[in-house]
Amino acid sequence: MPNCSQYDERELLAEIASGNEKAFRKLFDSYKERFYAVAFKMTRSDEAAEDIVQDVFMNIWKNREHLLKVDHPSSYFFTAVYRKVYHHYRRLASERKFLQSASAVKETENTTDEMVLAHEYKEWVSQAITRLPPQQQLVFRLSKEEGMNREDIARQLEISPNTVKNHLSNALKFIHAFLRKSSLILIIIMRGEW
Repeated sequence: MPNCSQYDERELLAEIASGNEKAFRKLFDSYKERFYAVAFKMTRSDEAAEDIVQDVFMNIWKNREHLLKVDHPSSYFFTAVYRKVYHHYRRLASERKFLQSASAVKETENTTDEMVLAHEYKEWVSQAITRLPPQQQLVFRLSKEEGMNREDIARQLEISPNTVKNHLSNALKFIHAFLRKSSLILIIIMRGEW
């Protein structure tokens, strides 16, 4: 931390580990801009950088009892930022893959079986979306089908951007689980084991 000795950092971490919110606020004020700068430099997205910083601090507070074991606080915290950036890119790749697989079928290049499977897959995606809770479904459709960003969705629905983020994350988890289950059923049917 700026202008703090190693001893002061450990003392501050011990205070946070014991649940001292003022100490946590001091840590937040000391690191938030540097965390943001690193996250923004790596993502080139204001929204992603803000989310990463928020997630890092939420995890620090949620797992504060582990802070007593930290020998090098600055390294520990920046490693947490790098991990969140990595997870951000993994999630983006997963979302892109999901959306690509649910996109339109190139009918001229596909065999009849592939077209049937692609049609089934699209049906499963639609079924999964309709099984989402109403608010989650609305947020998902506004984001993925209408192309709206979190802030616009939050403004339109009069909810916080973090609530929008949670709805999207939960919707994707549910849809992925639903598709995995549906794919397993299809494999069993195709093998004649049903």
